[in-house]
Amino acid sequence: MKYICLVCNYQGLYDVPYDHRGVPSDEICPCCGFHYGYDDDGFCKNEESYDKWRDEWIKNGCVWFSEGRKPPANWNPAEQLNQKK
Repeated sequence: MKYICLVCNYQGLYDVPYDHRGVPSDEICPCCGFHYGYDDDGFCKNEESYDKWRDEWIKNGCVWFSEGRKPPANWNPAEQLNQKK
């Protein structure tokens, strides 16, 4: 099963961003680089953190973050951002 990034809507995370208790996965999204449990300021869901990270990622051209995991074939960040979660 794959999980969805709450920042960029990438649908290939290995772990759920937060478990049923609200504990972050510690995963780094290979697409936008958001690190759950670190970049969310306080180890909990934080919409403001997601919005700020998303805005910066978009402002910087939606560059694929990971060097080890390649983007999916025909990856389109604009379409990805517009997909329903």
